[in-house]
Amino acid sequence: MSAAMAPSRSLYAALTLLIAIPLSVFLFFSPKQSQSAAAVDTISTVAGEVRSLTMAGGSEIQLSENTQLSRRISDEQQRLRLVGGEATFVVMEDPLRPFWVQAGDFRLRAGTSAFRMTLLEKQLTVQVLEGSVRAQWAGDAQTLTAGERIQINL
Repeated sequence: MSAAMAPSRSLYAALTLLIAIPLSVFLFFSPKQSQSAAAVDTISTVAGEVRSLTMAGGSEIQLSENTQLSRRISDEQQRLRLVGGEATFVVMEDPLRPFWVQAGDFRLRAGTSAFRMTLLEKQLTVQVLEGSVRAQWAGDAQTLTAGERIQINL
């Protein structure tokens, strides 16, 4: 290979810098995984066991026996899924982190309120004890207020 056709070391160095500098800037300014990643865990109770949880914002959850609940908490929202059983939620509204509870295709968004959800087999019962919640399912949406109760087949 002649000297004119052989790439010079300075060309390789320039290409390396051309790639390295924008990549470094991107990595430096991109959000850190730990800041945006949601912590996920599952809480379960067995026969005869009742369990209470207090969330970071002050909301409280009481799981009745034979209940399974998964939760995904991030900087942007608090999302829980009732897999089965019964749970009572006392929610302290956090406008920066909305509180969602899901069971099957049913979704509920709660502000400051208290409500009970029971999921046995494919039958979901939601009873609002205090305040109001916004429920969504099967293309329908409804605000439920204290004293109201709905039953849905999932």
